[in-house]
Amino acid sequence: MIEKLLKKSEYKSLEILSKEALEGLFHGKHKSILHGFSSEFKEFKSYEQGENPRNIDWKLFGKTDKLYTKTYQDETNIKVYFILDISSSMYFPIDSNEKINKAVQIVATLSTILQKQKDSFGVIFMSDDLTFESKLGHSLAHLKYIYQALENLLDENSIKKKTGFPDLIKDRIESLGAKKKIYFISDLMFTEDENSTFIQSMLEIKALKNEVEILYMVDPSEITSPNSYSNYMNIEDKETDEILSIHIDQFNETLQKMHELKFENLISKLTQKGIKTHLLSVEQPLINLVKQII
Repeated sequence: MIEKLLKKSEYKSLEILSKEALEGLFHGKHKSILHGFSSEFKEFKSYEQGENPRNIDWKLFGKTDKLYTKTYQDETNIKVYFILDISSSMYFPIDSNEKINKAVQIVATLSTILQKQKDSFGVIFMSDDLTFESKLGHSLAHLKYIYQALENLLDENSIKKKTGFPDLIKDRIESLGAKKKIYFISDLMFTEDENSTFIQSMLEIKALKNEVEILYMVDPSEITSPNSYSNYMNIEDKETDEILSIHIDQFNETLQKMHELKFENLISKLTQKGIKTHLLSVEQPLINLVKQII
């Protein structure tokens, strides 16, 4: 299903994007979208039009009034882990499961790009326990294995698992190792204590010389409720099955406050510590979401 999805005409531009990146046409002359770790500085070279301006040494420009970029030797291939939160809230909204659908599409797309670059990648699925973990690999057979694991997630529409994501990550820090790029994909539906645990875990993982990025999956209805003819709406807690009746205005006010608190207590703190968070609104086309990440 995912392979067919990536080959659909509406996603054809995404395939072209990844091919251009591998052929050195994406962001100038770079050979890959996601880069490995460089062990040692080699030399400066003159900047050529079309190269990624992020590689310009601006301090040297200030001294010489000329543009130079740094080159490195012994650059290694990147190793990437996608750690996906599969708790019940990620299967919201119930009618479309759009958060988990878009999360799976993003992981499948980035894995496809990495495989074409011959970079190693793997996936880990977590909810209230560790449900799946693959080894790192870069073969076509490994990519198909990852496709299948992701497809299995989409078959679990009625999944009911509580969030244990932050605590599980805390227990996996050592096993993740060092010098990897690690994407954490989640809607960040955590308690205050879990926020603290998650932040501390991200910092410890980063301290091991890993590159850490958060893919924050958001459905628009989690910020503002859809229009309704009724002044009240019934809300089901997918993790407790409890049904609540609440006035629409109070509901919208609560949603907005929760969103603001999440930024204040979690996302802004991660940003201050140098951990990048991508807010990915799931109503956006897949191509737009991938561009935000790479």
